[in-house]
Amino acid sequence: MFCPYTTHPPSNISHETTPMFQNKITLITGGTSGIGAEVARQMAQQGSFVYLNYANNQTRAQEVLDQIQAAGGQAELLQADVSQIDQVVNMFTLIKQQHGKLDYLVNNAAIDLPQPFESYRIEDWNRLLAVNLTGKFICLQQAIPLLKKADHPRVVNLASRMAEKPYTTKISAYACAAAGIVMLTKVAAKELACFGIKVNTVSPGLTRTPMTEAILTDETIWQKAAHKNPSQRVGLPLDIAHAIMFLLSPEAD
Repeated sequence: MFCPYTTHPPSNISHETTPMFQNKITLITGGTSGIGAEVARQMAQQGSFVYLNYANNQTRAQEVLDQIQAAGGQAELLQADVSQIDQVVNMFTLIKQQHGKLDYLVNNAAIDLPQPFESYRIEDWNRLLAVNLTGKFICLQQAIPLLKKADHPRVVNLASRMAEKPYTTKISAYACAAAGIVMLTKVAAKELACFGIKVNTVSPGLTRTPMTEAILTDETIWQKAAHKNPSQRVGLPLDIAHAIMFLLSPEAD
């Protein structure tokens, strides 16, 4: 049945009253592109000091930092490969020295290396899992001492709808990592609840980001995906940012 109604793209959260995350400290891994960058912009707009983690693209990272600061937000760049524990330790050491606590960890850093299952290179499989899954474990583990210092600590791990339903091909490593992230979140939520640390997962469907657009270059794929959604459009980074911000907020208690 044809439905003429479509939803509008999301709008920014109003901050006419006191900003929602005033005086909070947030670390966003993979915070300089796509969903991570949008979360960073929105969190800074809502009063949080934002640490923007990135792996290697200094130019793109600086662009996001400049956008945040131009809008009156506070942020700082932290370069670290989340799959390398020594780099992650150094990142959290700096946060401890500067602020002594961490209110929110948005575990977002991820890569995709699409290949057919039959010929998937083991070195690429290991690399993807090291970043997408092990990297989230390392960051969460290293964040715990600083999260314990916060009043209402929160963690959001970014997974994917492909954790349950692989809706395309050549994504075996990505989908398996996403499934692992879902379980990582469940075990962490159970073990860290006694410290008041709430851990949740957001599993986006197909969302327009630089990474997904670089892989899915056929516009008909996006059109088909949009028609399958009741909203008649695919997700945007701001959609996901709003979901993440809800889980970080007191309203998610």
